[in-house]
Amino acid sequence: MGGGPSEDDAAHLAGAAENSLQPSPRGHVVIFLPALNEERAIGHVLDRIPRAQLEAAGYTVSIWVVDGNSTDRTLEVGRKNGASVFIQAGRGKGNGMRQAFDHLLRARDRADGGSREPEFFLMLDADGSYPPEAISTFLDALASGNDVVLGSRFRGRMAEGAMTPLNAIGNRVLSALAHLLFGVSVTDVCTGMWGFKADTLRKIPLEAHGFDLEADLFGSACLSQARITELPIDYDARIGPPKLIPLRTGMQIALRLFVRRLNGPAQPMPRGRLDSTQTTKTPA
Repeated sequence: MGGGPSEDDAAHLAGAAENSLQPSPRGHVVIFLPALNEERAIGHVLDRIPRAQLEAAGYTVSIWVVDGNSTDRTLEVGRKNGASVFIQAGRGKGNGMRQAFDHLLRARDRADGGSREPEFFLMLDADGSYPPEAISTFLDALASGNDVVLGSRFRGRMAEGAMTPLNAIGNRVLSALAHLLFGVSVTDVCTGMWGFKADTLRKIPLEAHGFDLEADLFGSACLSQARITELPIDYDARIGPPKLIPLRTGMQIALRLFVRRLNGPAQPMPRGRLDSTQTTKTPA
């Protein structure tokens, strides 16, 4: 069975797509929180998203939890705190975000005939380690002419214990590899906080299944000649136990960088129609 929003969230999505056709002074912002068993963290993250501030500044805001089939109260807490939920098919962060990006872009196209899209997509992990307060800064960077914005943990404040020495070394090595392969300077290719213009995101379709998502995003953005910038962000220790296995994940990321470099960008997704395999899924 394919993944998708629950029935209530699908109705919300249709309404949001229709409402976003009404002009907003500064555009439509879609915020994605990929999550798997993050009941301890996700409410805290959602509370910190400056939604009222963004709306007061003229943005229309939608918030989606992209759930990897959590077995705890992640869905319940997410909805209680005002988010809609997209339940992915299968496992893996890359799978979930590919499905969510595709579904939201296509839903917008069906609503407006393919003429306009949400202007900005933001993604940050739901584990409490990334700063939702920085979303406004990301939007400013996108509005000023950048197509893709990465949040660099190495250029900002990193809390003690937030990243192990092994992970820090691995991140720096992988960032150097990304620079070597794609010719674009980057200090934190593995960051979990990104911003995109929607039309740029459409040009960088993805193939990643797991924690190689960010490598796929970066490589595809480089090959599409997107304008990429990094912003310093604060980084805190995650709430709850880590899910990645450093050495195995590092190898997956390196392989994804090489594959993307060798294969080049994938074909952009077609506009204005929904894959016939896409279905909705209602949580138990």
